[in-house]
Amino acid sequence: MDRCPLCNLERPGEVILYKDDRVLVVETKNKKGHKERIMVVWREHRRELNEEEKSYALNKLIEVSKRVFSYTKFFEIYNDKLSSIMEHWHVIAADINPDADDFLQVYLQTPRDLYSIDGKLIKHIEV
Repeated sequence: MDRCPLCNLERPGEVILYKDDRVLVVETKNKKGHKERIMVVWREHRRELNEEEKSYALNKLIEVSKRVFSYTKFFEIYNDKLSSIMEHWHVIAADINPDADDFLQVYLQTPRDLYSIDGKLIKHIEV
């Protein structure tokens, strides 16, 4: 899809943290006040993934997150309920920052999973 901003992330200026034939993990363009904010993107343009594909993609995001967020004790992976790009499957991970631009949106409206820096799920937060 030519118009989808997530379909062509392998271009100059993109910071690619991990890639394989199924997923890319990249820095987001807008950090929204976080020190680090990254996302995993399914390389094929699809809105939905099956459970095995989701598990694979999330595991890659967690692997990269452990390295990227090594400066802190915890990170979160957001449910894409409020994503601005709903037509291409992706998931965001970020550090926890009460001063971030998206703090109220995340903490009041975004279901998310809290992970320790070793990649262990601490809890699911439903809002």
